[in-house]
Amino acid sequence: MNEGGSNKTLLWVILGAIALFVILLATGVIDFSSEGGELPDVEVDGGALPDVDADVADIDVGTEEVTVEVPEVSVDSADAEATDDD
Repeated sequence: MNEGGSNKTLLWVILGAIALFVILLATGVIDFSSEGGELPDVEVDGGALPDVDADVADIDVGTEEVTVEVPEVSVDSADAEATDDD
């Protein structure tokens, strides 16, 4: 099957549909005009928040000094490794 022919046919169908749409729009068969509307009137009366009784845990936040041993780390640079490989 010829792919170029089917692509051209699809293109002609799309162009025909667009041309038909433009003609219908220009003649007034399709009309997208709309009239302005307004928002509905809404009345809101005051209210109260619901009563909530929450039992939460007692959290004691404090500070404490602690000594932490940090391991010693040796780092070799990339330049030193390159000279070692030679």
